[in-house]
Amino acid sequence: MSTKSFKTEFAVEMTCESCVQDVTKVLKGIEGVNSFDVDLAEKKVVVEGPAPPSFISRQLKDTGRTVIVRGQGVPDGQGHSGAAVCIFDCYGTDPTVILPSGKSGLARFVQVDQDTCLIDLTIQGLSPGKHGIHIHETGDISEGWKSTGDHYNPTNVSHGDGIHDGHIGDLGNVIVDENGWGDLVIESTRVKVWDIIGRSIVVTENEDDLKDTTDDGNSGNGILCGIVARSAGAFENTKLVCACSGKTLWEEARMLEEEAK
Repeated sequence: MSTKSFKTEFAVEMTCESCVQDVTKVLKGIEGVNSFDVDLAEKKVVVEGPAPPSFISRQLKDTGRTVIVRGQGVPDGQGHSGAAVCIFDCYGTDPTVILPSGKSGLARFVQVDQDTCLIDLTIQGLSPGKHGIHIHETGDISEGWKSTGDHYNPTNVSHGDGIHDGHIGDLGNVIVDENGWGDLVIESTRVKVWDIIGRSIVVTENEDDLKDTTDDGNSGNGILCGIVARSAGAFENTKLVCACSGKTLWEEARMLEEEAK
């Protein structure tokens, strides 16, 4: 459980008071949710507390409703110092090849203060076990993960565990369960949002051994990658309808799910 408290806004597809009661019951049962507000009219749920936002999202989805994370921040009315997002949309070494069926992922970064960056990553469709997560030097995915360069390493040190030592781009491993779903939440004092925008993130086929004997922790080839882009933080993106297609957030989400099948 994190020691820092987060404030996360979710768009949740709700149509009646019964929906509100279902969502409320779920939130009351999650350890680390200090407070929450469920707004049926706005189809919005705001949660505060140290519970990982990715875990809350999964619990809400288990009610059978489409759930989208609008953004993250810090409680008590404080602002954040920057936010970014990475959508994994490239597979293998050929960027023209769409992600294989069922594979997808998203990483969010919120600089909750000058010292701490919250990293919340969710992936699905990968083989069970551990997969390495790394920020790479460039945002060039013209040849898939192969063209993203080395791990982001501005301090020019050896590979490591990503928390206390190693490349700043070393984020450790995400554990994927038997259903192909994995999530990872990190509080990093080394990663800064303003330093990683325009770079890329690569998810590897193997586990990162977190040792300094190789440059990549024996984590193997990349299997997912995407470019880190600036994004809105919590409460900065209130639209329910996509300006591009005119579809609601939930229609867009279901369409993407169908395309991934």
